[in-house]
Amino acid sequence: MGFLGFLFPSDADKVEKARGLVEVDPARALHLVNGLEVEGSDTVRAAARGKLKARNIEVAVGCANAREFEEAREHLDLAARFADKGDSQVKAARKEVAILEKTAPKPKARSMGGGSDPFGGGAAMPVAGEAIEGEIEAEGDDDLWSLPPDDPRVRFALLLETYPEELRERLAGLGQGFAEAVVDIDDGKAEKALKRLGSFVGKEPAARFERARAAQAAGNLALAGSDLATFGETVGHMTIGGVHTGALLAQILAEQGRLPEALTAVEKALESDVGSVPLRGTRASLLEGVGRFAEADEVARNLVREVPSDMGLYKLMARCRVQGDKRIEAMQVLESGLKTNCTTGNCGSQGFDVDAGRLLARLYLEDQIEPRRARDLVMRVKANVQQATWFENYLDVLTARNDEEEDALDQARALLPPTDAPETDPRRRMVLKAFPELAPTA
Repeated sequence: MGFLGFLFPSDADKVEKARGLVEVDPARALHLVNGLEVEGSDTVRAAARGKLKARNIEVAVGCANAREFEEAREHLDLAARFADKGDSQVKAARKEVAILEKTAPKPKARSMGGGSDPFGGGAAMPVAGEAIEGEIEAEGDDDLWSLPPDDPRVRFALLLETYPEELRERLAGLGQGFAEAVVDIDDGKAEKALKRLGSFVGKEPAARFERARAAQAAGNLALAGSDLATFGETVGHMTIGGVHTGALLAQILAEQGRLPEALTAVEKALESDVGSVPLRGTRASLLEGVGRFAEADEVARNLVREVPSDMGLYKLMARCRVQGDKRIEAMQVLESGLKTNCTTGNCGSQGFDVDAGRLLARLYLEDQIEPRRARDLVMRVKANVQQATWFENYLDVLTARNDEEEDALDQARALLPPTDAPETDPRRRMVLKAFPELAPTA
């Protein structure tokens, strides 16, 4: 470029200069090639627009993580100006910002003063390119993630993200009415949702999962079970939003007292998802429910190796072992669970498992072993309940018996249920087993 070239650059000169500015000053580079239709101008223009798009996306996500959502949306809008319609990167950024905004705590008032420049420049680095004259705007990008995070369309889109990818488009295609009905479920309007969803299950089998959710919330367990069974047959059981549909079906059947059917359902689901933790855990619980205690213990024992933090599995194994008169083994598994999840008793977020502590204390006290450990457990149980129940009183009576207190028998007699209570009342059975002298004589 000659001397006059600095004063009156040719189009080719502008393209060449812009090419050297793309990385360091894309806004200026774009300004230089704006409107040019010469060799290389399209390439430089696309590169500059891409750089400006990327910078604005980066700033937008940074603002969102800093809880500055208004600024984040402004930068997303600017990113869209430099992108093609429906650009996937802009769409992904809008979605990320929307999720951050929906899950963010209530924002604090912003402090006065200028914002920080993530690129190390001064207060007015031309990231956005607002001053570019004649800039040609894109026709627009996906508007969904531009909406407020509490907008029903955004809430439905976020829910769809919990579905396997192959189902999202199918459900989105059901339209606004379906989306509104699904949002109604989470808003506590299950009956309303149930009525609205009826017209969609015939069009799309996958819609049955949402109707099952609505039916369960509305207390219609029969319909919920039927829809989940049909969902499994037509779509296939899967995990949606952390819930395995096969396990949910089994649980709903069990709630109706249909334990054998529930066990059959979960075992059928396991045929195609053999490693599923929710399915295997549900199967263990159902095996216990139908009295197959040894099998339930084995399933839970294998499963707890994978999820050692699940106290429910330790308690299930202990109950099954008590049923099999393996009380020492039951004590051992409870101690193992409490040690694994709460070494000191100050269990942090996990919390002391009251039910495990109750059962273990009961076993020690009934069998009159480990008295110090039993006392410690009773103390921890009482410290973690708001009000003592019949069971805590039973533990106290056992302690009194073991300490040979004179009024232990009278304390036990006071724990017997009323005379009109059913003979099968478990409280009666427990007290009479520990204090056989209270049993009525023939």
